[in-house]
This record gives sequence, structure tokens and C-alpha cells, in this order.
Amino acid sequence: MKIDYYAYRSGMRCWNAGLKMFLAVITLCLVIAFDKPAVSVYVIFTMGALTLMKGKIPWKAYIHFMTVPLAFMVFSGAAIAVEFGRAPLGDWNLPVHFFWICLYQENLVLAGRVFLKAMAGMSALYMMSLATPVSELVLVLQRLHLPRLLVELMNLIYRYIFILIDVSEQMQIAAKARLGCHSFRQSCKSFAQIAGNLFLVSLKKANAYYDALLSRGYDGKLEFLSEENPPAGGQLVFTGLYLLILLGIAVIV
Repeated sequence: MKIDYYAYRSGMRCWNAGLKMFLAVITLCLVIAFDKPAVSVYVIFTMGALTLMKGKIPWKAYIHFMTVPLAFMVFSGAAIAVEFGRAPLGDWNLPVHFFWICLYQENLVLAGRVFLKAMAGMSALYMMSLATPVSELVLVLQRLHLPRLLVELMNLIYRYIFILIDVSEQMQIAAKARLGCHSFRQSCKSFAQIAGNLFLVSLKKANAYYDALLSRGYDGKLEFLSEENPPAGGQLVFTGLYLLILLGIAVIV
């Protein structure tokens, strides 16, 4: 929930939003296209340094954001690296009752490459999201002539997520105050009740916020106020040099 907070306070806030999106998306595409560990490691460290030093994001917060998808990537890597069989056919084998856990060197290397590539992609996307408010990203997408309905839905859904999170936290606090979590059985019951009530409350709040939009002159189009931040020369030079170095590493290594 603090992504917007850091985006508005970022040291890269004054950078052109389109340039930041271009840098992040092109970097992500190059990481996927070249599929080389050296490219992934370069992106992880450079994007992290850019976010921490230039963006002035607290390192504890950045590490926390990076660990959010870590469990998913670890399980995905394990699914690639580990195989099961009735016989010890791998390079390393571990007996477990009636089957074997087999590890192949080729699979471990592949899992490591996929893990580094995923971390590099997350670093590039966090650089963009922790330095660019959503309203500016919406404006960039509109200028790219994406369907207006799609862009506005993206913005409304993103904003509504925080409303639902806030309501859910209030319900959880109310349930704990009424001893709704004193046992595992009661916790499951409280969770089911919160989920059902959250659905009803979300519908009610959706109608209330739609009425609020209509009262403010909403006619089917959302308008956003934005500051014009044309890309500075230094920003263009940095982006060009960064991508050239990335291409050089991909070609040489």
C-alpha cells in the first residue's frame, strides 16, 4: 500500500514518466530476449542501485518489496529443478520411501537462470512503479492510444483495491475485538464471514463511489491533472548509455 507513497516522494519523480516506462519495458524485453545470467545480474544490481540511490527509496522497504514474489519464484524454481522417479536417475538422488527425488545439473542451471531473469524483471518494474505515480502511468498509456475504457478500468480497479484492503482490515480488527480468532475453528468461521461481508460491502461502496463520480460531473471519461516533465538531456543520455551497456554485455558475454 506504500507504493504510491514512495512514488510521490521518489527522487526520480521529476523524470519524464514515458521515459521511465520506456526504460523499464525495454530492459524487461531485453532480459527475456537474451536470457543470459550476466544480463540478469547487471539489471538486478543497476536497477536496484538506481531505485535506492537516485530514487532514495529506503533499502528496507525495497528489500521487502523484492521478497514479496520471492516465495513464488522459489517454488517455481523448485518445480523446474526437482523431478520424481521410481529409480535414481538424476545426478543427485534422495530416497524417500517408495520414490526418489532426482536432481539434474541441467535443471538446476535452468532454474537458476529463470530465477535471475525473474528477479531482473522485478527490479526493472519496481524502478518504474516506485518512481512513477499511477496517474502518470495512465496518462502515458492514453498517449500510446490504448483503449480509453481499458486504461480507466485499470486505474479504477487499482484505486479500489486499497479501499477493499482498508475495509478488510477494519473487519479483521472488529472480529479480533469480539474474540473471533481465539481458536482455529473460530478463525475459519470469522474468515468466511469476513469474505461474505466484504463482497456485500464492496458492492455498496462501488455504488457510493459511482454516485460520487456523477455528483462531480462524471460523463464517462476520467480526466487527470498532470505536470509536463519533458525528458531532460541527462535523462536521455543515461537511458541511451544504460541500454547500450546492456546490449554490449548481452553480445560479449
